[in-house]
Amino acid sequence: MESIKILFFILGSFFGMENVGIAADKTTVTIYPKKQEIEIIQENLFTVIQSEKDKALVLEQWDKLFYWKEKNTPWAKELDNFNVKSFTFKTTKETIQPHLTLSYSKEEDLQAMGIWYNEEKNQFSINHIPEQNIKTKNGKLEGNYWIFNGDSTFSFTIEPFLQMAEKYETYKHSLKNIVDQQKKE
Repeated sequence: MESIKILFFILGSFFGMENVGIAADKTTVTIYPKKQEIEIIQENLFTVIQSEKDKALVLEQWDKLFYWKEKNTPWAKELDNFNVKSFTFKTTKETIQPHLTLSYSKEEDLQAMGIWYNEEKNQFSINHIPEQNIKTKNGKLEGNYWIFNGDSTFSFTIEPFLQMAEKYETYKHSLKNIVDQQKKE
């Protein structure tokens, strides 16, 4: 069983972009088994910027992501099995929140996300990785796996950057602040 994919918390990974410097402090993943949908909501987007070159690269990546339709930014190959994809941004004064909804035709399609389905037990499962700070009200931790009922909607949150190395904390910046600053220039 594979671990949860970085697709969940690295923004550019939805589009197969490598070395993307935009991540989410928190990601909420909700699976709707009856509708065969998965919803991914990222919160508190941030980047680590150590130089003006880093800032320029992040702004270029942001442009490709924010205008993904206009720029024909291709989806990641891992998402090929998802027949319907919806990707939007919700922007408030404080934050930018990416929302991704994917429709799947069979439970096995979720393996691309690190979510496994056991048909015999009618259960979904994900690997428990303590560093990812996974929390859920619907699942049950059994050994190294979070187990979820296959008949019910379930969700979990991932916060992999709670214990970010101190040397990077200094360079961590809100993406919203970087984008707003660039608009003013």
